[in-house]
Amino acid sequence: MKKVLLATTAMVAFAGAASADVTLSGSARFGLQYIDTVAVDGAGNAPSKTTLEKRVTLNIDMSTETDSGLELGARIRLRNNERSSKIDPGTGLYVLSSGMTDVNGAQVYLKSGGLKLSVGNVCGAIECMPGLYAADVGLNGNGFRDLVTNTLTEGSWGWAAYTSSGGGNNAVEVEYSAGDFTGVLTYDAMNDVSVAANRVAARVSYAFGDWTVALAYQDGDQPLGVGDKTVLTVGGKLGDFGVGLAYADNNGTGKTTIHGSYSFGATTVKAFVSDDQSAAATDTLWGLGASYDLGGASLVAGYSSDAVGTKRASAGIKFKF
Repeated sequence: MKKVLLATTAMVAFAGAASADVTLSGSARFGLQYIDTVAVDGAGNAPSKTTLEKRVTLNIDMSTETDSGLELGARIRLRNNERSSKIDPGTGLYVLSSGMTDVNGAQVYLKSGGLKLSVGNVCGAIECMPGLYAADVGLNGNGFRDLVTNTLTEGSWGWAAYTSSGGGNNAVEVEYSAGDFTGVLTYDAMNDVSVAANRVAARVSYAFGDWTVALAYQDGDQPLGVGDKTVLTVGGKLGDFGVGLAYADNNGTGKTTIHGSYSFGATTVKAFVSDDQSAAATDTLWGLGASYDLGGASLVAGYSSDAVGTKRASAGIKFKF
């Protein structure tokens, strides 16, 4: 990612002083999104099925290095989304969100060689495992129904993950990398739920050539959606073709996703098929997507159907800076 350097190496007034950097990076997107099923509030109102999709994300990364070579750093994020309609749980009526810019909880870390210790709003052993999001289609992921860790029975997002708004998970994470091997251990006190609970997740991954295999396990307390998980992802390339497989056992509910892509010139097309073994699932999940590289930005579109037949589509342009 191209980064804008705010402060280059800063020399402080005493001999042998360390260097400090502050950098900005981020991404933005805009376009349209569609969902064929929308909720109706207590007054019989419902939002439009087609709405504006917009997001701007700004990362502020800060780092310094001690005289002994120990790296210390932190990250905070600013994010602004489009205003959106949702049902107020207190009144049962639709309200329009403000679209205000959020400042998220900070992540702070220290790093020495291949060992990194992070605290606060950490990335998460499952959230940042290779291949977890590889099947996504559309401008905004179309609800991320392709993720094998999201099921109708267990719910969605039941693992420690970097949060772009709010205080974050306030977790502790240890990561070790050596060559093509990476191991991650995350402990999360689950401050984002209303009940006392804890979860521990571990991940190992190995890259060989154009292929990566990752295996993760979570031991979690039992509020809905945050129980035990075992996740396996395999992905790689065969020339211009990309292929991948993901499977998760979500506290007893299995889900499998197979995905593939083909690139020709500046265009990439991709597709996925997924099977959610939840009792409430009535349909096979599937999605189709395409992107066109503009050089510095991409045109993106995708159409998908979830485990109960809800159709979603999104299209627009996205870029990084």
